[in-house]
Amino acid sequence: MGKISKFMIVLLALLALGYYWLLVNAGPANAPARTIDIAAIRRAADALPGEKPTAVTFAPMALRHIPGAALAAGTGLRQVTSGVITWRLETAGGGIVIDPGLSEADAHSMGFKFYDRRARALVDRWMDQANMILFTHAHVDHVGGFLDHPRFESIVGKAVVSEGMVGNINGLWRENARLLDQPRKLGPIEAVAPGVVLIQAPGHTPASEMIYVRLASGREYLFAGDTVSLSVNAEIPTPRSRLVADWLAPEDRPAVIGWLKGLKALKEKNPDLVIVPSHDADWLAANGDANGIAMAKELRQLAETK
Repeated sequence: MGKISKFMIVLLALLALGYYWLLVNAGPANAPARTIDIAAIRRAADALPGEKPTAVTFAPMALRHIPGAALAAGTGLRQVTSGVITWRLETAGGGIVIDPGLSEADAHSMGFKFYDRRARALVDRWMDQANMILFTHAHVDHVGGFLDHPRFESIVGKAVVSEGMVGNINGLWRENARLLDQPRKLGPIEAVAPGVVLIQAPGHTPASEMIYVRLASGREYLFAGDTVSLSVNAEIPTPRSRLVADWLAPEDRPAVIGWLKGLKALKEKNPDLVIVPSHDADWLAANGDANGIAMAKELRQLAETK
């Protein structure tokens, strides 16, 4: 065997090893599962008096195609549609907004090719009308739209920001961040509105949260944030790739794996619970209606007139 052939074999072996380590490996396999006490969460959801939310709607703000393995290790290089998606809980008091998205400039800097200015304007109106604004974590694609709101002083008091999130928000270098109210001291499980419970889930960031929602109809949702970027993260379970989780957007990977194991076990015992992935536009297109999650009617109407 010639020197060139040997070199090519070694090179291919290194490339294969790199591909496996960065995009396939889903370890550490021995990361312990995190316990999610659904009974305690349900009690908290019923603890605050008042009407629970009646519906869940969403607005897709930015979209791009990326290899699935980037956000779900070991799922291959098939392209999936990753989206920046904002959620609204319909309530009698004006609604609750979850993860208000980001600006067009931030979307383009993150590599999103499609940005819907109509969705941005709609989410701004949602925040104007809302009685509460919640965040699964403080990365720019989840809080940037809030910080850049053109009428920020009128909405800042609606935001529930935990003590742990403040550092990340200030680190975004938005002038508006100085206007934030005192952060909330939140317990591991804490109701913030009738039927709406924040669950501290450190891992993707030190102050990541999941948001449990129980509608007036009894239907249950768990907005998992970037712990579950794609639905398969919790279904297999498998975390983000090491390329993303260790290099591009560092996170506590063993902790995330623990939460994913806990979510898989939770879903197996509670099959009607809808675990909502944060960025999975393909899952929404295929399963949103069946799970009672509808695109905002304003955006549907615009799409139907095209």
